[in-house]
Amino acid sequence: MTRNKNQPLNEGEHSRYEGERVRLREDFLLFDTSRKYTHIRYSDDGLFVGLRSSIRLETGLLGNLALSSVAAPYAKERSVVLTPFDREQGYPLDIDDLFVQRRIAKVHRVKREHAGTIQGLSLFVFGGYEDEADNTLLQAILHGDLQKQEGTLAEQLHRLFLTLKFPGGASFTAQAQLNTQHPYLLFRTFFPSDTGPLPRVGNLASPSQISSEPHSIRGVSQGQGSDRTEGFELLAPFDLAKLQTIRAQFLVLAASE
Repeated sequence: MTRNKNQPLNEGEHSRYEGERVRLREDFLLFDTSRKYTHIRYSDDGLFVGLRSSIRLETGLLGNLALSSVAAPYAKERSVVLTPFDREQGYPLDIDDLFVQRRIAKVHRVKREHAGTIQGLSLFVFGGYEDEADNTLLQAILHGDLQKQEGTLAEQLHRLFLTLKFPGGASFTAQAQLNTQHPYLLFRTFFPSDTGPLPRVGNLASPSQISSEPHSIRGVSQGQGSDRTEGFELLAPFDLAKLQTIRAQFLVLAASE
């Protein structure tokens, strides 16, 4: 069991519709313990085990989103996570990951040399609209006619991105993913912000079908999509001070970007 600081125990599930206001392109702390809606989680024996922070993202055309930023304990395979605070612990990201042929060889090598799991706090953001009853996009998903929303809110939401910035200059970006079974947005799969999504190493008919040039974030909006790109989960240490140094920014890319 866990307990929370700065939050009565019976209010934990109601904070989704509250939170500090954040605007697109605004730079802010992902976890700021001075904010009312940031909750520190401790185990019964007093050990720090995670964080949750609620915000209200004002997007303009897309409306207001009620989002929760979470740092939750997980055990993950070393080869599938990035560890920005200690890069040696997770996947050793480098220039080889930008090219399909070199990435395929590297992934096979990393799975052999970096076998095993590591424990840490998985970083992700999830949520949805503050008023689901009046949200046409979520209603479309619930009624199974998401395709009819193409060119409107559904398409716009796929252009919503979250960038996390770490001390030392490293930054990673995730594209909003829509969960159609339980309608909500999820930001969990991250790629390097400066290079864009990485080439996928599996389920490709032929490496020759993929450009050997590095991808950029702009390519996501030009139709490369999740079938040809790949990212990682981010894993942070059980260190409250370090988590409070992570900065975040939301942005929406235009269709031509």
